[in-house]
Amino acid sequence: MSARRYQEDIRLSAELGSTTFRFSIEWARIEPQRGIIDMEAVRRYHSMLDCMASHGLEPNATLWHFVHPTWFEDAGGFTKEENIPHFVDFCKRCFEWFGPKIRLWATFNEPTCYLFLGWIIGIAPPGRFMDVAGAGRMLSTMLKAHVAAYRAIKAMPGGGAAQVGLVNHHIKFEPQSTGLLFAVAKVVADWLTYWVGANVMEHWMMTGEFVWRVPLLGVWQRWTDPAGRPPCDWWGINYYSRGVVNWNLTPTHRQQEVMTDMYYPVYPEGMYQAIKRCSEFGIPMYITETGIADARDDRRAAMIEAYLQQVLHAVADGYDVRGVYYWTLVDALEWATGYTMKFGLYAWEPDGSVDRKLKEGSMALRLLYRTLPDDMADLRKAARQRIKALERKRQEHQR
Repeated sequence: MSARRYQEDIRLSAELGSTTFRFSIEWARIEPQRGIIDMEAVRRYHSMLDCMASHGLEPNATLWHFVHPTWFEDAGGFTKEENIPHFVDFCKRCFEWFGPKIRLWATFNEPTCYLFLGWIIGIAPPGRFMDVAGAGRMLSTMLKAHVAAYRAIKAMPGGGAAQVGLVNHHIKFEPQSTGLLFAVAKVVADWLTYWVGANVMEHWMMTGEFVWRVPLLGVWQRWTDPAGRPPCDWWGINYYSRGVVNWNLTPTHRQQEVMTDMYYPVYPEGMYQAIKRCSEFGIPMYITETGIADARDDRRAAMIEAYLQQVLHAVADGYDVRGVYYWTLVDALEWATGYTMKFGLYAWEPDGSVDRKLKEGSMALRLLYRTLPDDMADLRKAARQRIKALERKRQEHQR
């Protein structure tokens, strides 16, 4: 969402048939220097929230989405536990200011994706390559910061009514190679699934135990929260695909798969699998991100239909999925690839040659948003009817 054109972006979201709007509150805008609050930025966020309300959109606010103030990074960021109070203070201020207007909160977005991009392959800040020990320290601190922020918000006036969750990226890596190199590729894929694919996060959510392993060295860090399983009111699933890698970490794919413009294929089946695994947490789930980089706009509609069908299948089977957010509304910046990856439902170019034009492939999502009911019981019924109709079409096609 553009800070300058938020009214237009919010209106476009409502016109798609959406009933909610996911956005982030940027800490660096609120507190550009330690202890100095920019109240103009606070007022701007109030205006955004009021605009969402005027269009009937429920806000879903993320408190950390890959960025934080330079002064916080200079102090060690999330590699040092002594910095946790700084993040908690920011969260408390945000809840004090915006709490009456926001019910859904997420403390962090995709801790393991940040870890992968910034600490394992080094293509995003802080740009470190295979700093596995540092990645473990960062993730450990971030998870402790989630718990601290959750408890701080809940202890504030009105905190009991807030729904405070955590959002994570879900992806499994598979090996692709031949002969002896397949064994190497499998080791690489298994480690990536462990570090990035939510294995560490899922274990922590189920047990309250954080375990960080390093190749050859074994367990590098282990701790258990004395209170047990971490507090969390809802879980956000960011799902795009599966990862297929060869022995030297290079991404690849199966021959029959449809590729996106990124380094991964269209893989709908993994959506259902992620929902099924995360249902074990016993809390409501949201698909907080799914989407496709598709500059030609010739795969977007099929991807939306296939991925949303997996979500509807999960709902029909009784899983508590409360909503789906598409990434992203308007073509935007991606770490390491700039403006070349076209995820947006609306086309936009930084040179102004294209400005918020609804893509043909986006019509599939608009149709689903406008036709599917919001009530869970009605949605489950509609999902089952849709599955039966698709099965009839499949059988007719086979005749």
